[in-house]
Amino acid sequence: MPRNGETFLACGISADRLLDDQWKQNLNCLQPWRPDWLLLKKHGFHAEPRVPEDSRYAGGMLLLGKHRGRNEAWFAELLQRVLPGGWIVVCGEKKLGIDSFRKWVGNIAEISDRMSKNHAVVFWLRRPEDIDDDFIDALRPQYSAIDEIFRTEPGMFSHGVIDKGSALLATHMKDIVFGNVADLGAGWGYLTVQCLKLSDRIKAIDLFEADYEALDAAYGNLERLGATVPLTFNWHDVTSEKIPGIYDTIIMNPPFHEGRVRDVSLGQSFIAAAASRLKPGGRLLMVANRQLPYEATLKGLFKHVNLLEEAQGFKVFDAKK
Repeated sequence: MPRNGETFLACGISADRLLDDQWKQNLNCLQPWRPDWLLLKKHGFHAEPRVPEDSRYAGGMLLLGKHRGRNEAWFAELLQRVLPGGWIVVCGEKKLGIDSFRKWVGNIAEISDRMSKNHAVVFWLRRPEDIDDDFIDALRPQYSAIDEIFRTEPGMFSHGVIDKGSALLATHMKDIVFGNVADLGAGWGYLTVQCLKLSDRIKAIDLFEADYEALDAAYGNLERLGATVPLTFNWHDVTSEKIPGIYDTIIMNPPFHEGRVRDVSLGQSFIAAAASRLKPGGRLLMVANRQLPYEATLKGLFKHVNLLEEAQGFKVFDAKK
């Protein structure tokens, strides 16, 4: 536990973990995933999607996630923010690669000790005294560039490659997308960019995305494109937070996994959110994996539902309010 007045930086922690209430006064949680950030705030924890540049901490904690690149980026963040000599504690399940991650860390700094229990490993080390900023920056995974416009980073959906479903959806935009548009689950901005390239009937686009890092990447990608219509970038959990605007068109490639488990209710929540924010006669253009049963949900919320294309393992729907 931190001593009185000390603060630790925690990366990847969610409030559904059994954290002692004493930690609330001594923990600053780095959590870019909006649903987990909301849960942390609800339980009284201090949480931020990004750590201020000048912040420093007495110690740090890292709970490994499923994306190795983001885990490496967060460890680099801890080296940057924790004061020399401060403790850094890393924990993760064996199935997430904690053993190989420990070996990677061991090449950077001396690990003090480790313990293993319940298919998980925890190890700890002191932040070295002699690591400089250039060394830390070299540890951070580099972005991937796509088509000279897009930059993506590890941990984002479809990092380094254009999702096949989204690419299929884009081929149907020209004759459907118009007016005020919302991009739900916008990720790093691929669908919004395609809208602006393929349709000349767009007045404005609002992007909604739960991953703060992906949303920030979308901002940079749209800035490089040089968009000429108004854009807003909203860090937002579509499944739990109400969308304020009303739209002519909504586009989306909704998520269908919660962690490693397939969860059809995520896409159903996205469909319900879209239906509630479309004008009468408004259009929902969405893509989904072929095996996901969204037809009943769509037909229950829209007057007309048209399957535009089924190919490459995906289905593209045009639903009219």
